[in-house]
Amino acid sequence: MVDDHPIVLSGIGAMIDGQVDMTIVGLAANADEALETIGKALPDVAVIDISLPGVNGVMLIERLLERYPSLKCIALTAHEDPGCLRQVLAAGGRGFVVKRSTTTDLLQAIRCVLAGDNYVARILSPRSSVQGDAGNLSERERSVIQLVAFGYSNKEISSRLNLSIKTIETYRTRATDKLELHSRAAIVRFAQSVGWLAELQ
Repeated sequence: MVDDHPIVLSGIGAMIDGQVDMTIVGLAANADEALETIGKALPDVAVIDISLPGVNGVMLIERLLERYPSLKCIALTAHEDPGCLRQVLAAGGRGFVVKRSTTTDLLQAIRCVLAGDNYVARILSPRSSVQGDAGNLSERERSVIQLVAFGYSNKEISSRLNLSIKTIETYRTRATDKLELHSRAAIVRFAQSVGWLAELQ
């Protein structure tokens, strides 16, 4: 467990250590401590706060996976935007849990990545309903809306798919109309509900 706030570090560490199927083998407050501790303990999973002083959590995940490719890293963060999620997954993170999640969510994330899957916690309020049916989208509409959910701008999607920005805007509008999604937040929640965020790792 890596977090620069002692109360969070000890509290979550104790909670994880209290599980019959989990054991905390090390606690660290920054990237240097994490590299040293993980090098000695060789854990199966590292839960890492993104907002670390100096080397941030995303950079730490990259460095850890360069040294220990089999390590499964879960990001724990107060940031709830798709751009942050994209950075974590691009760095090789297997889980993304926001700090306002319940302890059950974090435990589920740990068990999920240990089983070989990716885990993305509910980024948005569970009270908001998921609309639409992904099966109604064309392949191109699906690609565009999936990239939007992952935090890419229309310009970045245009470059990635080798299509004009105007064409991207058209596909995006068609997709959001079909799915009745009227904000980026709604798009992210829908993408999460159908498993698209994990697909883009």
